Amino acid sequence: MAVGDIKGDEAVVVEITAGATIAKGDVVHYEGASDWRPVVDTDIGKFGVAIEAIASAATGRIVIWGRVEVTATAAAIGKYARAMAGTTGKIVLDDATGEGTDEVVGTTMEAFDSGGTGTLWVGLVN
Repeated sequence: MAVGDIKGDEAVVVEITAGATIAKGDVVHYEGASDWRPVVDTDIGKFGVAIEAIASAATGRIVIWGRVEVTATAAAIGKYARAMAGTTGKIVLDDATGEGTDEVVGTTMEAFDSGGTGTLWVGLVN
């Protein structure tokens, strides 16, 4: 499997409009006015994972709930950990600084090495 590949039958897929170029496998964030962009580490709110590359201003498909292959950045992330937005479309371990679940992208289904890929259940907050 590769980043952006759906890992189960239960995924919820929606069509979005990109506000910037999005690569397959990027974790994306809703910026408002139907505009989705790759995440940065300050994003909170609505998240998804691109299952195809999407050019800026074009439409494409993302998973908003379900298991998808993504990439981690920074430190390693353990299995069944809460993950939040990292940088440039990646995830990091939830820093648990009290912002609540609005910063959580989902739950990891396996351990991630730093910079490694693995399965994230988008929208599942444990």
